[in-house]
Amino acid sequence: MSLGLGTAAQALEVTAGDYEIYPAGVNIGVLYYQHATRSDLYANGTKVLGNAKLTSDIGIARYIRPIALSETATLDINVIQPFGHLHAKDDVAFLGSRSGAADLILGAPVKFLMDPATRDAFSVGPYLYLPTGTYDRNKPLNLGENRWKFLLQLAYVKHFNPNWALDVVGDVEVNRKNDDFGPAGDTMKQDPRKEIQAHLRYMPSQATAFSVGVGRYWVADQEVNGATVMEGARNTYGRLTVTHFLDQTTQFQAQLGRDLAVDRGGFKESARLNLRLGKIF
Repeated sequence: MSLGLGTAAQALEVTAGDYEIYPAGVNIGVLYYQHATRSDLYANGTKVLGNAKLTSDIGIARYIRPIALSETATLDINVIQPFGHLHAKDDVAFLGSRSGAADLILGAPVKFLMDPATRDAFSVGPYLYLPTGTYDRNKPLNLGENRWKFLLQLAYVKHFNPNWALDVVGDVEVNRKNDDFGPAGDTMKQDPRKEIQAHLRYMPSQATAFSVGVGRYWVADQEVNGATVMEGARNTYGRLTVTHFLDQTTQFQAQLGRDLAVDRGGFKESARLNLRLGKIF
């Protein structure tokens, strides 16, 4: 997304339990909804605008197909299509609003069962972003980014006992150039983006889980012709999540979150609500 806003800020954030090993041969359909509000704009770690409101309403349709590679390894085919609406107002009203589809994401994480007794797991997740989203170089807000991206995500799930687990995830995202950036159609370059997150889970039953999580991401400056057009971000965020199986094949998840610190530039997310409904079929 242009200007590093909205869904681009948390490129492929996961929640607690996402890297558990799923049974092979099933189909999993997931629908997400995210509402996020931002009201403070930062530069060099200092707030420069306190009435710069940007809201995003993002939906995601996701399909997952786990395939058995061996008795202890699975390949999870992922097809992910985000879409939604961005709206700026008050001191940044000049940015306008934008609706449409974001870039299609194809993934193939491989999950390794490290201990059949505890269900500890390690995963390597490659994801490819295709430049298919809504994009207009004359618009400051876009859902699509008009560039290819590759994300490599590593995850480790540690089960301490049947009731407690820790999920640790780190990733690196490599971006291709956007050669149609801004009204002049310039070439925009950006160094790799990095993120790390951890979630501590408490599971009082097999159907319900509560988690608290924290994460941090590093987004590089956007550069056009050697000049910085958008300062990069170094944000720390927190998450509170509850997940519950409504029945054996239907899962509902609700999550609250916000940015805890902004060390460089961009918007500070003041609040977010994530809802997720998953169905095994």
